[in-house]
Amino acid sequence: MAGLGLLTGCAGEDLAKENFERTTVKAEPGTGQGQVPTGPIDDPAVELATLRTVDACGLLGDDVAGNLTPQEEPSSSGWGLCSRSFIDAGGKPIRVLLELGEGSVFADQATSNVGGLPLVQTAIDDTSCFSTAVTQRDPDVGISVLADHEQGGGDPCQSSYLVLEGVLGTLRANPPTLTPQEGSLLTVDLCESLASEEFGSVLGTDEDEARLLPGGLHFCQLSQDDFVVYANARVAYPVAPIEGTKEVELVKGITGVQQPGTTDTAECDVSWNHLGLSEHEAEVITVSYYDYTEEADVDAACQRVTELAEAMVKTLP
Repeated sequence: MAGLGLLTGCAGEDLAKENFERTTVKAEPGTGQGQVPTGPIDDPAVELATLRTVDACGLLGDDVAGNLTPQEEPSSSGWGLCSRSFIDAGGKPIRVLLELGEGSVFADQATSNVGGLPLVQTAIDDTSCFSTAVTQRDPDVGISVLADHEQGGGDPCQSSYLVLEGVLGTLRANPPTLTPQEGSLLTVDLCESLASEEFGSVLGTDEDEARLLPGGLHFCQLSQDDFVVYANARVAYPVAPIEGTKEVELVKGITGVQQPGTTDTAECDVSWNHLGLSEHEAEVITVSYYDYTEEADVDAACQRVTELAEAMVKTLP
């Protein structure tokens, strides 16, 4: 796939949305090499800015791992996400999911290394295993491969490791890239938007106290004192108002959908369509605001998050 249009056109099942319970396991022989690297990670091939423009499905090529035979074309479920079915050396089916910019990473659980990067392996059960290369510390971010031996048999940790090793090799040699449409959010660093003067003037943040944490390719969190703000961009079905939500005008020509939270926390979201891709897909961005002070209420949170969304629009292409 050569561009964003093709990427969004092959959306498939979103395995990343499955709620897997992970249990840390030690790397078995053949699934990792040597000790855990402790030095700084300064590989430009795996930096978030580089990975944002990488075609994840292009990384799951026919030769990603020598012991796997592809059974279908790769299927994307969003930026940095791709899955593909293979047959392993024993003739058993295996499903592979790749995620670039995995935010649920704990670098201190690394047991060995893959391609010179810390390797964290976590098993779901006897048939499924995640292998994750830590690409950034504090906050921890990585590249993750889930291998699911659907009918049992084989070693899912070894399978995920071998695919991950191949992915890293391609990223360093000749990574396939996406060509974003004009005005796309594909290359945008949302942490830069949260750190902007426009955003800070609305939030009233103290630059010395506010903490910015990237949580993936297109996710960022800002926290200070008793409130937290999240920004998330993705390719999804275009947002539209439904029962329990309200349309709000952010700037002339751009309307957002405001959705209050339903928990005891004062929380509220505003989502809007940044760029239409087709009748059924758009680049969608969501800003979420959580206020944990005792006097906070949902109405105030919705007012604040709408003001933040208005400010964020001004920082985007």
